[in-house]
Amino acid sequence: MAEEPETTDVLEEDREEPGRRKSVLRRLGIRLISGWRRWTWRQAALCLPLGILAAYVLKFAIVFLYAGGYEKWREQWEGLEPVMSPAMPGRLMSLALLCGMYGVIFALLSLLGLRRRGWTLRMLRKAYSISYILYGWYVITLFHFTGAIEDCSDIDNIPGYGDVNAINLFDLGWDYLWPASLAVFTMGVLHLITWLRRTMNLYTGETDVTPAVGDRILENIRTNGRDPAWRRSWVNSAFGHLMIIVIIPWLLQFWGCVDPYRPPWGGGDPVVRMLTVVKPKKKKKRKKYILNPNSPFIFQIPDLDDSPIIRQVEEHTQVRYVADANAAHGERLGDGNAKVAGWQDGFKDGKVRFIRLQYNGEEWDDGMDSNERADMNFLETFRELSGGQKIGNKPEAHAIRLLARYPKGQAPPFVYMTGCGSIRGVSNRDCKILREYMMGGGMLFADCGGPQWHGEFLKFIRRVLPGMQLKKIADDDPIFQIPFAFPNGAPSLWHHGGYDALGVKYRGRWIVFYHPGDINDAWKTGHSGMQRDRAQGAFHMGVNIIYYSFMNYIRETRRYRKK
Repeated sequence: MAEEPETTDVLEEDREEPGRRKSVLRRLGIRLISGWRRWTWRQAALCLPLGILAAYVLKFAIVFLYAGGYEKWREQWEGLEPVMSPAMPGRLMSLALLCGMYGVIFALLSLLGLRRRGWTLRMLRKAYSISYILYGWYVITLFHFTGAIEDCSDIDNIPGYGDVNAINLFDLGWDYLWPASLAVFTMGVLHLITWLRRTMNLYTGETDVTPAVGDRILENIRTNGRDPAWRRSWVNSAFGHLMIIVIIPWLLQFWGCVDPYRPPWGGGDPVVRMLTVVKPKKKKKRKKYILNPNSPFIFQIPDLDDSPIIRQVEEHTQVRYVADANAAHGERLGDGNAKVAGWQDGFKDGKVRFIRLQYNGEEWDDGMDSNERADMNFLETFRELSGGQKIGNKPEAHAIRLLARYPKGQAPPFVYMTGCGSIRGVSNRDCKILREYMMGGGMLFADCGGPQWHGEFLKFIRRVLPGMQLKKIADDDPIFQIPFAFPNGAPSLWHHGGYDALGVKYRGRWIVFYHPGDINDAWKTGHSGMQRDRAQGAFHMGVNIIYYSFMNYIRETRRYRKK
């Protein structure tokens, strides 16, 4: 009986132990939460950018290591297989591993930095220092990549940048370097802020007023130090070099001005002009010589022209039409009843201008020179065939990105694009701008100048209009009927990209017209040796495209010009 109280005491202690543990954990939790509740905007400014950096580098690590990011990166740089040496994947994998490891550290310290403790301030400084290491390894990897491209003799061009040269390599490196440089510059500024006396007092709770390291650095920058003249000289020199080498070239990429495209005011009465019917010439029959009608052997070779099936096929497939050079001459081309050629929604000072798209590739400007005059020859012919519509006095060309600079309702109804080689230097942003331009009312008039360009354009249009396919334009489509009629579709010329005109239709109108046979050559002075009637057909086809694009653009954008 004497031992019962001892047993009871032990049992009571056992029952009280969990309660003690809960109270201790509760107190720790309250202290932790209360510490975070007292954070200030200064602490948030120090920790939020670090958290954003953590999210970015963690995303890169996860995508690159586990979500097929490396394979997508290789596909992006298709054509650079010679530089994908055994060392390159290792460098990229090590960079991704560093991003994953440091990203976790950045995320934890960005949360701990919200507590006012001296040790959390020291940990924040270490996090900023680690970002410099990560940036250094990133720069080394990038320089290794661009250096391998420069040293490899098997690579002629860089996808999206053009030929392998110092300028394009600089553009490639700069596109990847400036976001990381901006991030590490931000970390450097925050690192400096952590050494200010005000920040140190905030975290430690002290009231010291003596200048800290950060205060002295800022004061030195503000007053130019002990030798202001020397400081100003090297700062101005460094800033001048930075402006000339980096900042100005970067700003020039976004620089560019365009004149609003203002269609000429007027009206017209377009009439469908059927082309002249040409009766096919009958072939002369060959004489038959019978050597021995009773012989079991036939020495005469049958003529395929005698076959009735061949004759029927020939009758149905012969081109029985030629273009009438005077079909629309003198008619007022437009959309109204005014006495002058033009458009009801046009402008008194408006002109029909021919604008080419400039890109990094071969022969994008074919025929623009003052000798061949393809663009101006076409505009001058258009003026005659349209009844005197005003035209531009010079050929024009600009980069795709400048399409975004035109005012709403005053953009080109069509833009022209041609070439004979590869299509390079078109960024994803350019593709988006071109896509928005076409879906907003414009049309891309593409003209195949060579067999290689055909394949390049098919890949290009898949980037610009993903999910939309080029398809054959039917021979009876309105684009082949007004103001000139082409019963057999687009006039056939050189067949670089086949025999049929292709297009992409969006909301009931063609936003892409692709001619496979180099109409541009027929517009040149001398028509590149082409027969005159075929060259006239090429001019007439161009007139139809202008009429079609103007009618649709004016209808699609009328609401902008009424404001």
